[in-house]
Amino acid sequence: MNSIGGSFENAMKFDQWRSQARLLLQQGVAPAHANWAQTPSLFTDAAPSLKPLNSPVVTADFIDLAQLVSCVRDPDRWSLLYRLIYRMNHENKNLLKVSADEDVRKADVWAKSVSRDIHKMHAFVRFKKAEINGRETYVAWHKPEHQCLELAAPFFVRRFGDKPWSIFTPDLSAHWNLEELSFSKGIPQNEFEHSDSFDEVWTTYYKSIFNPARLKIKMMKTEMPVKYWSSMPESAIIQELIRETPKRLQNMAEAPRFLAEVPETNDWQVLREAAKSCKACPLAGHATQTVFGEGNLNANLMIVGEQPGDEEDKSGKIFAGPAGHILSQALEHAGIDRESVYITNAVKHFKWIPQEKERIHKKANGREMQACKPWLEAEIARVQPKAILALGITAGTALYGRLVNIQKERGQFNHESPFAPTLSISWHPAAILRAPTPEQYAKRMEELVSDIRKLNRVPGPKIL
Repeated sequence: MNSIGGSFENAMKFDQWRSQARLLLQQGVAPAHANWAQTPSLFTDAAPSLKPLNSPVVTADFIDLAQLVSCVRDPDRWSLLYRLIYRMNHENKNLLKVSADEDVRKADVWAKSVSRDIHKMHAFVRFKKAEINGRETYVAWHKPEHQCLELAAPFFVRRFGDKPWSIFTPDLSAHWNLEELSFSKGIPQNEFEHSDSFDEVWTTYYKSIFNPARLKIKMMKTEMPVKYWSSMPESAIIQELIRETPKRLQNMAEAPRFLAEVPETNDWQVLREAAKSCKACPLAGHATQTVFGEGNLNANLMIVGEQPGDEEDKSGKIFAGPAGHILSQALEHAGIDRESVYITNAVKHFKWIPQEKERIHKKANGREMQACKPWLEAEIARVQPKAILALGITAGTALYGRLVNIQKERGQFNHESPFAPTLSISWHPAAILRAPTPEQYAKRMEELVSDIRKLNRVPGPKIL
């Protein structure tokens, strides 16, 4: 069995506890006679044998609970776990379902506390680029409340498995070398001295999302506990943002609502140039450029996606990344030349959050969608398509004026839209790329191709 627990020494103690607990159960030693503070002599010669068990029953629920409880910084955790497993074997095999039981309640409280701590670690670890032994590596220092690094580390293997990294804590350190996850002794924070230019990105991002109108200091400290601030680059500006909150609230109250300044013209080139300087929402300040629609300005079919991705933001071209390749394939399978349709997005700027050295797509909110809508309406007015296909929830919400359910609504035609005689919705190509199985991928791709083909054949009456 894999070792579980806090520091390197405690991980070994947990393995020893499991083997000794099994031995004690087999000999029928009651919890009151087991001394977990002393090893290897965990019970005295005078300890009575009560109901010896040849094969103690250990349930999966207990193992899951024990993995979490073993991380708690309390020496009584071992005694508590033994009491539970002893009572499950001698009193009630369903003891863990008795939430009113004192031992069960205490174990649940501890387990939930450790689970929250693991979640905090996943959220607040900040990797920094370093060169170790001539190799590019990513390192981070974090101080968890419990000794839970071994339970938290597999998440980072799944999320960042393509990069070598190390996470250091005061108790234990985790290392991933692209092949194996290993552990060594921890280090104090004063021995971790690494800086990274990407720290500034975290700071800029946090400053951009800070909303003074929603500032609740107590809640903020609950969600982002002060004890983690020292290892988080963005925390350096928190006090500054708090001090500036009254002034920023006043400025927000006095500031006019921003509206996209869309010129009254049917000239697509003028519209495109004007959109480049749009400041109707904050997204423009963090994107590389505006990504306007493109294609046949007299197209019968308009396809509306959600927003630009990383590659589109850099190139300025609509649907140029992996999702764009899927869309091109779908159009080809539907027998439609991509250049014969007009393709655009409901939101014109790339919204992202930093993650390591990458910019990760983040869904646009209602205000950002609304700010961009005049540009989308101007494109529709210029092209005057007979049919519009919305790809994804963001595009569907912008065009239907409500939250849509793609699973239920795709393939259906809406002939009462103010934007075109026929409106329909289908899978966004990114949702096809994220399909959990090859079968789901093929099914969604087939449905997108079918929706494009049907909509192209049933465009509705000509717009005058």
